[in-house]
Amino acid sequence: MTTKDVILTITLMLAAGLGAELLAELLRVPPMLLLLAAGALLGPSAAGAIDIPLDSMGAELILTLGVSFILFHGGLQLSLTILSKVAIGLLMLVIPGVVLTALLTGGVAAAVFGVPLTTGLLIGAALSPTDPAILIPLFERMRLRAKVSQTIIAESALNDPTGAVLALAFAGVVVSGSASLTTPMTDFLLDLALSTALGIVFGIVLSAVVSSRRTGIWRESAAIVVIAVVAGSFFSIDSAGGSGYLGAFLAGLILGNMPLLGLGMHTHHEDEMRAFVSTVSHTMVMLVFITLGANLPWLSMADHFWPALAVLATLIFVARPLVVLVCLLVDRRGSWTREELVFLAWTRETGVVPAALAGIIVSMHVPDSDLVVTSVALAIIVTLGLQSTTKRWLARRLGLLEGVNPPPTTPIPAPASVSPTPGS
Repeated sequence: MTTKDVILTITLMLAAGLGAELLAELLRVPPMLLLLAAGALLGPSAAGAIDIPLDSMGAELILTLGVSFILFHGGLQLSLTILSKVAIGLLMLVIPGVVLTALLTGGVAAAVFGVPLTTGLLIGAALSPTDPAILIPLFERMRLRAKVSQTIIAESALNDPTGAVLALAFAGVVVSGSASLTTPMTDFLLDLALSTALGIVFGIVLSAVVSSRRTGIWRESAAIVVIAVVAGSFFSIDSAGGSGYLGAFLAGLILGNMPLLGLGMHTHHEDEMRAFVSTVSHTMVMLVFITLGANLPWLSMADHFWPALAVLATLIFVARPLVVLVCLLVDRRGSWTREELVFLAWTRETGVVPAALAGIIVSMHVPDSDLVVTSVALAIIVTLGLQSTTKRWLARRLGLLEGVNPPPTTPIPAPASVSPTPGS
């Protein structure tokens, strides 16, 4: 591919992204759905205007640094004060919840595809993360109750890296041919601990060097420092054997809550930095979903449609509701209501990180990687088309929108009292 081809591809993708978002605004549908459709129309299966295979350098760059920026942006917007009230439930969702999702979905995948259990668990692990790239812009427009929206965004940002670590651990087992599950689970916990520790360090250092204190040596160049930290943390954490995705999210979370560290930024520096991160994240969402759309494996989905649909039905209607109940009912401090639990159980969108994982698994030449790609692709299409389009309606019905009264319900009439018959 020549330099002109690269420039033309980027131009087409950005133009298609802007057009898709404008059309989505007119049709009142989630823009990610039309971005995915735009990618499918431009991709090799249709017009052939863009060709960015998932195992190419361009796609890997978009799906690594792009997703890292999206996660950093997600962390930047969250409040630790709000999240501290639901910390127990959130921790349950992002660690045991991811593992339980992978086990339930992976067990069904192994049965319906007729593959070894380790391969089924690889499929389940790849499907376990939810997607902040879909949820962040969606919730920004919905005025969803802060407790619910921030919990879901934090969960989706945190279960992306935990799901990625778990999936790559299972991928190593499948490639090596080992039947033991002890090694991937041990690697998962070690990688999680390493990623968390390094992500916190990067977040604290970033907060210090852009702050208004004496340590803020780069306060005037906060946006550039953010680029360097997101890229540098991904490279260093990934090279150390951890998840750069988790590091990017934690760095954003700490920077967004730097007053808790006794640090602060000048208002105009913070405004410039946040505007820059928002713009880059917005651009990356466009590029990511168009890239995904261009790589949807239509032939493979047709060949494995019914088994993949059974896996997806298990994921949405069995694994997700069960995980929400198991993980949040033990969180007494969170005071979760029935309406909030129902909404969280329906929030299961699949997107960027599972697609990135599918591309990485293909590039690793993992046996039966086409089943991972098919399952992820179908999950993206179904969850975008079904869940993201009904979320606002469901939130309104459940009374979870701020400043919006829930629809009136018909009261159940009390049983009529029987008056005594005269003379009885």
